[in-house]
Amino acid sequence: MITKRTRTAGPTLIAATIGAAAIAALTAAASLAIGPTDDYARIFPPRWLALIAVTLVLASLLIARMTSSTRGTRAAGVLGWAAAVFFFGASGGAVLDGFRAFFWATGIPSGDFATVDWPGAIARAASLLAALVTVAWAWRLRAGHARDAGAAASARTRIAVAWCAVAFAVPYPLLKLVWWVQDRSSSPVDRTAGFPVMELLSFGAALVLVLLLTSSRRVPLPAWLLVACGLCASMALLSMGFLMVFGLLAQVTGVAAGSVVFASDGATLMVLGVYGTWLALGVVVLTATLGFIDARGSTRDAEHARAPASIAA
Repeated sequence: MITKRTRTAGPTLIAATIGAAAIAALTAAASLAIGPTDDYARIFPPRWLALIAVTLVLASLLIARMTSSTRGTRAAGVLGWAAAVFFFGASGGAVLDGFRAFFWATGIPSGDFATVDWPGAIARAASLLAALVTVAWAWRLRAGHARDAGAAASARTRIAVAWCAVAFAVPYPLLKLVWWVQDRSSSPVDRTAGFPVMELLSFGAALVLVLLLTSSRRVPLPAWLLVACGLCASMALLSMGFLMVFGLLAQVTGVAAGSVVFASDGATLMVLGVYGTWLALGVVVLTATLGFIDARGSTRDAEHARAPASIAA
């Protein structure tokens, strides 16, 4: 069903996508011209990834503008998702920038962790914002064809997303817990890992959030709060996940200097597998959030359609 809300969302979303891409391009170009102002930023993915993302999202917008066919819309959607991936890659390190900015602003003693690569931090934040807007654009292109799916398929999707959240929320905190147990069993001098309180709380909260977003029952929480938490959590997880992916690729190809030593193939695969769950969990949280938004929109449209009928009766 096409409503007034749906028709007006198109131009607004297009304008937001173009604006976010322009900001990301300008800040990326500025950070490239200035260069890293702190050593920690040298291991992050290269800033020119944002320029690739901008090219892809503009191509997506152009194709969607020029054609309304199913094949053209699908091509525009693929380009939009590809642009979002590169935006996430360009945003890699934005979460760490945020922590550094917090310590810089509060003055809490933290040594070098209170220094911030401001040109890069601003560019990475802009890329993360552009990634969010681009995801909304790509999802809208796909939603026009997927919104007519049956209720059974929707229920199966919610169940699958919930189980994926369980699978991807466990490995990282479990690994940290194993490390803590090993340190506890060794001599006190060798204890380096504390009890993983934050890991257990953060990944446990992400799991609970997905379960709330995919629940078929009415949740006693404001919808806007669930959506805001879902978007914030997914953006942080995806930025950190793609930081690993693009950072390792940049190091392997020699594009950027990195600090990861590939001494053992087994250890490298374990690290990739465990930290890759950040990326996978981010995809799951984002999928649950967007599905929740779609479900809320369908419910509102149905209520609006029933209102005139009840009045006429």
